[in-house]
Amino acid sequence: MTLRLHEYVEKESFNHPYTFVAAQTGLDEKTVRDIFNARAEFLGRWHRFETPRILGIDELYLNKRYRCILTNIEERTLLDLLATRRQDVVTNYLMKLKDRQKVEIVSMDMWNPYRAAVKAVLPQARIVVDKFHVVRMANGALERVRKGLRKELKPSQSRTLKGDRKILLKRAHEVSDRERLIMETWTGAFPQLLAAYEHKERFYGIWDATTRLQAEAALDEWIATIPKGQKEVWSDLVRAVGNWREETMTYFETDMPVTNAYTESINRLAKDKNREGRGYSFEVMRARMLYTTKHKKKAPTAKVSPFYKKTIGYGLPDFAEELNYGVDLSTI
Repeated sequence: MTLRLHEYVEKESFNHPYTFVAAQTGLDEKTVRDIFNARAEFLGRWHRFETPRILGIDELYLNKRYRCILTNIEERTLLDLLATRRQDVVTNYLMKLKDRQKVEIVSMDMWNPYRAAVKAVLPQARIVVDKFHVVRMANGALERVRKGLRKELKPSQSRTLKGDRKILLKRAHEVSDRERLIMETWTGAFPQLLAAYEHKERFYGIWDATTRLQAEAALDEWIATIPKGQKEVWSDLVRAVGNWREETMTYFETDMPVTNAYTESINRLAKDKNREGRGYSFEVMRARMLYTTKHKKKAPTAKVSPFYKKTIGYGLPDFAEELNYGVDLSTI
């Protein structure tokens, strides 16, 4: 085929299904796939993202499997997507990071293989549990109380309580006057529901602390004041913050709030790409996410002496090249 056609197929195969490109060009679908694979392999070798100071490790459920997402939290960029969240796969990726000693902080959910991989490969880095994964468990405990109460209600009341669940999951300061009246109706009728809601709010309040010492004291008080009869309801959360206490409390010692909250942007990007090409393999999905979306680039901070260029005669050295920080999530 002509070079022009080859370049066209390379470009279009990243944005459309193979069958569509094959029908447009008259090529066999396998030929389109081979061209895509060769281009994806080249881009994988050519693109080198900068190692972040604050690394985010999270997960994404894609194509019926949990995948591992690596992000640059300070720059709000996507670095890579791994086929699985297994410890050996994550460890292997971290081992290959360029200048991995630059990583100072790693944010993650409470998945132990992530913690083990980071401790083995990045011993200098401090681990911070993403607070949204923790506080979400408090909502889960409140939900168990609510669902338990529904068994005591008439069918019409049960349906109403189910419809009002989103109000109960809101923070107290976010509830409107109308919603507050609805919530007070339920919490007034069921003291256990009121106790669970207030305990959920106290747990969220731990993250209002300004120092680790304050947060430690607030957490200890929260554990000591679990409502009577609700020990089992809150047991999963108590166990989780016990097993991950150091990593949870480290949140209060970093120089900036460290969370993986913006990974919702990645989830949306992944779902959009998946919807565009049903049946694509993980490798294709990964390449589409990494190489068909705008990257965040910056000029290097180091200046090059004109004398260097004149003397050597080979142009600017490597460190003067534009720095690539990964897929820019602010453009998604």
